[in-house]
Amino acid sequence: MPLFADLANNVQSQNLYTGLMLTKGELPYTDIFATGGFFYYVLIALGYLLGSTVWLIPVQFLAMYVSGIYLYKIIRFLTASTEVAYSFICLFYLLNGTLGFGGLYPVQWAMPFVLIGLWFLTKYFAGIIRDEAFILYGFAGALSILFEPRTLVFWVLSFLTIAVYNLAQRHMARGFYQLLCIIFGVILVIYFAVYFLLNLQILSAYIAQAVIYQFTFFASGNANLWLSLLFQLFLALASGLLLGIFALPKALNKQSEDKVIKWLILLVFLCEITMVCLAQDFQFYHLLSLLPFGLILTALWINRVYQARRRRRSHRRKKATGTGKVFGLFFTRHAYLPLLVILLAFALPLGSYAINYRTHQERHTVAKYLKKTVSDGTTVYVWDRTAGIYLAGELNSSSQFSSPTVYTAKASNAKILEDELLQNGASYVVVNNSQTISETLRNHLLANYEALSLDGLSAFTVYQIK
Repeated sequence: MPLFADLANNVQSQNLYTGLMLTKGELPYTDIFATGGFFYYVLIALGYLLGSTVWLIPVQFLAMYVSGIYLYKIIRFLTASTEVAYSFICLFYLLNGTLGFGGLYPVQWAMPFVLIGLWFLTKYFAGIIRDEAFILYGFAGALSILFEPRTLVFWVLSFLTIAVYNLAQRHMARGFYQLLCIIFGVILVIYFAVYFLLNLQILSAYIAQAVIYQFTFFASGNANLWLSLLFQLFLALASGLLLGIFALPKALNKQSEDKVIKWLILLVFLCEITMVCLAQDFQFYHLLSLLPFGLILTALWINRVYQARRRRRSHRRKKATGTGKVFGLFFTRHAYLPLLVILLAFALPLGSYAINYRTHQERHTVAKYLKKTVSDGTTVYVWDRTAGIYLAGELNSSSQFSSPTVYTAKASNAKILEDELLQNGASYVVVNNSQTISETLRNHLLANYEALSLDGLSAFTVYQIK
C-alpha cells in the first residue's frame, strides 16, 4: 500500500520501480535489469495506470486465496485428514504473510499456477484425470513462468516425472498425446506473450536476465556463503519446512498410489532449497519458493504422528479439538521455533522502519526536491538501500541497475553499474552516507559534481553535475 511503501525492502521497492517505469516507456530487461516475469511487471504497471498500487492488493489476495485452496486439496488428498489440511493451510497463510511480508514477490503471484499443476499431477498419478486435461497443465505452466521464471524448476521436474512414469507404464502413445496437449496449452499463453516481447524487442534480453541469469547465478547478496547457508537451513528447519524430508523415506518405501507425486515434491524441494542456500543473503523471503513443498512434506509426517495418537487414544478423543491438536503437534515437534520465525519475520521490517524513521523522512525530502528541479528526460542516480527516492519522485535512473544492492552481487553487473555511472553523466547523484561506495566513483563525484547544501539532510548527500 502506498502509505506503507517505506516498509518495502530493496527487492520489493525495485519491483515497484520497474513497474512504474514501464508506464513511462522504460522497458524491463533492456532499460532496467529485471528477473521477474513479463506478466508480473505488466500487472504492477497496470496498478500505477489505474492510479495507485492499492489495486495490487486484490491481486495479492487472490493469489494467496487460490494457492490456499489448491494446497488444501493436495494435503487433504495425501493425508486423508481434514484437520491436518485445515491446520497446514493456516500455517501456509501465516508463513506466506510473514516470510513474504508486504507481498509483491513474483513467486507469490506464480504460486497458484504451480499448485494447480501439482494438484493436477496428484490426480493424474492417482488415475482420476483424463489426458485432454493436460492442456490445463501446459496453460498453468506457461502462466507461472511468465510471472516467475524460477518456477521452471517445478515444471521441468514434473515433465520429466511424467515422462519416466509413462515409460515405466509403457504408455508411449498416451504420453505422446499428453505432450501434444501440453504444447497446445503452452502455446495459448506463450504466443500472446512472445507477440509483445518481439514487438518491444526485448525477447533476447528477457531470456538472458529472467531465465539464464537466475539459473546460472544464485547469489542475491554479498554475505559469507557458509554463514548464509547455515542461516537459511536453520530458518527452513525452524519454520517447519525441513523435518518432513527426514520422515519421507519411510513413506516412499511403501507401495501406494501417491508414491510418484511424493517423489516429485521431494525433488522440487531439494532443488529449491539448494538454490536458497546459495543466495548469500539473510533475507527471509527466499523460503517462499519452497514453502508449499516443505509444508506438504511436513504435513505427511505430522499426519502419521497425529493418526497414531488418535488410534492409541480413540476412546478419549474429541473431534472438535482435532485441528488444535495438529497445531500443538506441529509447534511442539519444532520446539515452538515456527512461532519465533513468524514473530521475527513480522517484527523485523517494523523494527527496521522505526530505527530508520529519520532516514525515511529524508528520502521523501530528497525526492520532493528532485521532483521539483529535475525536468522530463533528465536522469539521476540514487546510491541507497531501496528505490524509495525514485518511487516518491518518479525519477529516471541513469543506470539499468537503479539500486546498487539489487542484482549487483555478480561482479560483472557491479562493473557495468560503475561504468554507466562514469559515462552516462546523471544530472544528480544522491548518496546514502551509510552505504559503501567505491573509491573510483567517489573521486568521480568529487571531480565532476558539487555537493548541495539542503536543509534537514544528514543521512544523504545530493550531488549536482557541474
